[in-house]
Amino acid sequence: MQGSKHAWLLLIAIVFFGCNQSNDPSNTAQSGSDAGQPTDEQLVVEKVNDEVQKAVRDPKAVVELFLVSLRQGDANTTSRLLTTKARTETAKHDLTVQPPGSATAKFVVGQTIYTTETRDICHVESNWTDVDDAGRRQTYEIVWILRRESFGWAVAGMATELFSGEPPLVMNFEDPLDMLAQQQRAELELTRRGNAAAGSPQVMPASHSSTLNR
Repeated sequence: MQGSKHAWLLLIAIVFFGCNQSNDPSNTAQSGSDAGQPTDEQLVVEKVNDEVQKAVRDPKAVVELFLVSLRQGDANTTSRLLTTKARTETAKHDLTVQPPGSATAKFVVGQTIYTTETRDICHVESNWTDVDDAGRRQTYEIVWILRRESFGWAVAGMATELFSGEPPLVMNFEDPLDMLAQQQRAELELTRRGNAAAGSPQVMPASHSSTLNR
């Protein structure tokens, strides 16, 4: 049986953010550069009632809605909360946002830390708790990396530590090929190390180190 860290890596890198190839044009269209733009039908709807447009004014609100959407399996909202580049690049590589949904998941969103002088990039801390396949409750610390765009704040990536005291795993949603490569390397390393802490609840620490501060 693989360890909980291995399961978590698979969750965030394959299912959580929909890094599954798809030939369905409707899926790639939704994930493309126009996914976050209002359609003709949406233009008819009163903008003040749009949860996404309300959330993008504040980074913490974006993360809260993003996590709610992941928990509910709401692919449309999850995709709209990604940066324009993230949507464009995932569509280019035929990747789709496919959050699995989880009725047992809970989360807490923490503080916001601005990482640039211009305050156009920030990190938002969070704890995500869910039950693994063995029925154990696991808590993971995640730092969400957000970028301020013309329409508001959007999710560009995330960071979390797989191994205490070592550089964090940074998942850059704006570079899907690098994200997949990191996933593969991390899987191999996790398999090599095994799961010495199997059976015990663990908290995976997050990190504010990021390659997206540009």
